[in-house]
Amino acid sequence: MTVLDDNSVTARIRLLAGIEAEEMSDNDVLVFITMAKEWFGGQVGSAFAYSDGIDAYNNAVVYYACYLASIAQNGLGVESMKLGDFFIEYDTDKGYIEFENKARNELMAQLGLSIKRSTYNADSSMGDVDWKKNIDGSDSTLNMKPNPANTRN
Repeated sequence: MTVLDDNSVTARIRLLAGIEAEEMSDNDVLVFITMAKEWFGGQVGSAFAYSDGIDAYNNAVVYYACYLASIAQNGLGVESMKLGDFFIEYDTDKGYIEFENKARNELMAQLGLSIKRSTYNADSSMGDVDWKKNIDGSDSTLNMKPNPANTRN
């Protein structure tokens, strides 16, 4: 459990994405951190806060900010260019899309482990299990098996 701040996240982004201070200012990196926090809110449904101290959430924001900063630094969609006699071809198959994949994987891992465990809604005699309520708290009962014969209302 690590509590970060914008400065430590900026340092991590610079290290992971290989972005030097001369190439992109701290203010620009902070814009990408803000955008990553907004992306996080859209994915998870709650605002991101460093004070939560959830490493997977911190990593997701760092990776997504790396993804955005890499796009801003290197451009997007350029596969090749010709300058006079020089022909330059870029390998765009993997590249910085891996940052986005890592961000999504961090969120999926954390959210997959955070199933609500406060109540378990099951009636073993009737076969009624409210799986949706067990997972996200909403009501939508799903009958897993029909009521036994001669017990219907």
